[in-house]
Amino acid sequence: MTTEIPLEASEQGLLEACITSVVETRAAIASLQAFEATVFDAAIELALARAERKPEGSRGSQLEVRQVAAEFAAALRVSDRTLQRELSDASTLVTGFPLTHAALASGQISRSHAYAILDAGAPLCDQARAGFETAALDVALVESATRTRPVAKMLAAQFDARALEQRHRDAVASRSVRIRALDDGMAEVRADLPVVLAHGIHDRITQMAIELQRATAGRQPQDAHTSDPVSGGVGDAPADERTIDQLRADVFCDLLLAGTPAAVPDAGTDFAGIVGRVQVMVPVLALAGVCDDPSELSGYGAVDQVTAQGLAAAAPVWDRVFMHPIKRCVLAVDRYRPGPELERQLVARDRHCRFPGCRMPVRLCDVDHTVDAARGGETSIRNLAHLCRRHHTLKHATDWSVKQLDAGVLEWTSPGGRVFTDVTRPVIGFRPDPISDPGHSATATVTDGDPPPF
Repeated sequence: MTTEIPLEASEQGLLEACITSVVETRAAIASLQAFEATVFDAAIELALARAERKPEGSRGSQLEVRQVAAEFAAALRVSDRTLQRELSDASTLVTGFPLTHAALASGQISRSHAYAILDAGAPLCDQARAGFETAALDVALVESATRTRPVAKMLAAQFDARALEQRHRDAVASRSVRIRALDDGMAEVRADLPVVLAHGIHDRITQMAIELQRATAGRQPQDAHTSDPVSGGVGDAPADERTIDQLRADVFCDLLLAGTPAAVPDAGTDFAGIVGRVQVMVPVLALAGVCDDPSELSGYGAVDQVTAQGLAAAAPVWDRVFMHPIKRCVLAVDRYRPGPELERQLVARDRHCRFPGCRMPVRLCDVDHTVDAARGGETSIRNLAHLCRRHHTLKHATDWSVKQLDAGVLEWTSPGGRVFTDVTRPVIGFRPDPISDPGHSATATVTDGDPPPF
């Protein structure tokens, strides 16, 4: 007696074999990259040792390193400037971040993970760097590199908040606007600005572009993160076939050259009422000046407290987020003025699409019922999550499935049966009050009599 294997099962088995092979290949690549970093570090040591043996005043260690970099670059047919940066980064990784280098060598993390940790932690002193590396590596082992990077920045700021503020002041002093020629009669205008202003500018021109799109198309605007053209005008108004990216560029030019976007006549669009929006999470004790814990700009990472406090002072509405002291999940959100509490709680909890590895901001996401409302799913924090349009479609139109566990944890299951857990990462830390409760553990409590921090 023979048993026929369905074609679908055979195909799934082949797909699983492909996935396993790629996972093993990526781990092998990571191991080789770690070995390359070890070799680069050894080359740096040889260059420094050679410099020490030279007669005093002959030439410095930097020239020796440059000479070694040039030899590597010539052999690899790459720029020696690029190669010298790789040498320096590799040496810092091997000597300054040994745990991260070991995780890369074992294939537990990728090179992108390793350099997300390196970039955030390199400015820290040796004493702070050790604790930072352990905490950042815990995140890198379970999250994508794109999610690890902003969390690593937040952790670095927590270990040395004053250094973050000083680096921000130095960076602001170097702000500039530059132009670079491109091919085909194009050019790039680049502005190096404080991150809060840059995000606010991009959000405002996006809103204006959507308003122009709505005015000419006479329908609901497309998703701001897509690039499909709008068609099908209403009445005598011509359809605007520009993509959202083209509209952003045109609005940007109109604002700088003419002061206002070129709106459709009689469209009733009030551009003056559109302002840039940013979401900043500020720890309450930092806002009160009690501690130096960093704040986070959604979609970016750590921001200095001077910027965060200035935004908080000018904000007409505040959300207050209560966090679990151990699990660090969002317990509740309230506001001193009335509003849609459930939506605010979701925004505070999720901050981005909840598919593993995705960082699409919640304002560009759909609020999805984990268990469909048509199938009895309740509209509550326990059954709602933000998904970008891509992963919302993936959930409903493919064999991917998701369920919610406790504390807002989402458990995704792939068509092949692999399970991926997506955990919300807190941005607010808690610490005890050393005056009122010097022996208490690192938790925070809020009582009915606590006054607001302003």
